Amino acid sequence: MTRNHKWLVVSAAGIIILILLTASMIQIPALVISEQRGDELLIIPLLNGRDFDYQYIHSVQKTPVQEHFTAAPDNQLLLTSTTYQSFGVGLPFMPGEGTLEHIDGKYVLSGINRKFNHINIGFITLAHQELSYNGKCYSFQDHFVSGTILVVEVKQFSALEIMRKITRRIYSEGP
Repeated sequence: MTRNHKWLVVSAAGIIILILLTASMIQIPALVISEQRGDELLIIPLLNGRDFDYQYIHSVQKTPVQEHFTAAPDNQLLLTSTTYQSFGVGLPFMPGEGTLEHIDGKYVLSGINRKFNHINIGFITLAHQELSYNGKCYSFQDHFVSGTILVVEVKQFSALEIMRKITRRIYSEGP
């Protein structure tokens, strides 16, 4: 092996080690959906902003509901607004809950600013539940079994941990 070739190999190894060290130190917030017993089933790295939506069909009104959240810097979930088509059981409507407007046939309750450490969601196929982040929809029925109690929360992971978890998930699910 020539001297230049050895230098190239040592330099490449050093760069790889530096990249891995950097990736292990950079913390990235991620939206994590786990089964209530703790198994992390879906991890969505929040690389392009911290806003996401949770959509579902209301069980009584049978109309779409969209809840708008922000992942707060303290890893809490901040409910900022809700959009729905009709009043119904469990849907907010009181003046003290925010500012209610009627826009294009929908009710938009904004200024809610309610914080949660986590959100428990019972998943049933009939509700057509999904999360939307950065233009991509994550339909619950593609990831979870109907009847599962899910926990949605924000966690911090190193870039290396996220790569490892995503890679493990890809290989465990197969093609």
